Amino acid sequence: MVNPVSQLQEIDNKAVIELFSVELKAGVHYTKNAKTATYSQSGQTITITLNSHGFSTGLILSLDFTSGNGIDGVYTIQTVATNTFTVTATTSQSTSGNVSFNINATIANPTVYLFHSGNNLKDNTDLIWQANTYEKFPCDAEGFAYSGKGKLPRPTLTFSNLLGNITAIMQLVNQTTAFSDLTGAKVIRRRTLSRFLDAVNFPSSINPYGTPDPSAELPREIYFIERKVTENRDIVQFELVSTFDLIGIGAPKKLVTRADFPLVGTLTNA
Repeated sequence: MVNPVSQLQEIDNKAVIELFSVELKAGVHYTKNAKTATYSQSGQTITITLNSHGFSTGLILSLDFTSGNGIDGVYTIQTVATNTFTVTATTSQSTSGNVSFNINATIANPTVYLFHSGNNLKDNTDLIWQANTYEKFPCDAEGFAYSGKGKLPRPTLTFSNLLGNITAIMQLVNQTTAFSDLTGAKVIRRRTLSRFLDAVNFPSSINPYGTPDPSAELPREIYFIERKVTENRDIVQFELVSTFDLIGIGAPKKLVTRADFPLVGTLTNA
């Protein structure tokens, strides 16, 4: 697996940009510290009030807005004060209410990781989407296509491990639950078009492909890490399952025809 190469240098305004978030499971991958707070949103700026929070800019949180019209999702802290901090929403509105989220008991350790197999065009560093920073990191995702024959896809997500980064993350979560190796972590596949990317990704902060729009994206696909397939000095590969493919959950019933199984409706002798 080679170093990240910017997709933006080889595409047009209709090209799809693929990004991934990996959200750790509280209580399994880290010792959680549950937080509840109040928030108010004006325009795209959400101000969250939490006394003596101790957070720093750049911390990534998965926010659950329990009242008001705030939109649940992954947010990066943009500014901090002693008792408040701000994040940037994808849509502009005026609302307020309550919000809850989990942080790692060791605040410096992340609970969400963001990846993109490429870099921006401005300074060849990480890609920015919806005011979140997706780390440029060699990764390859395959197997998302649905067959239409009742079998759910089990995609694979492969990361470069030349510097031991992914092994280091697994070692960190294994301190909470031995041998968990990220099993159960939520993986969200995000896709948008190049013309909608944040302007900060481009020289002079001008998107040459179109007009940035943080609310414009394809439907998100949610999976969970089922198991670690491979780990060596070169790569780490995980197998993913959808929410309907987890143990104890049955998929909706499907009408089976002879196109699926030739012996449907046929009686045979035992």
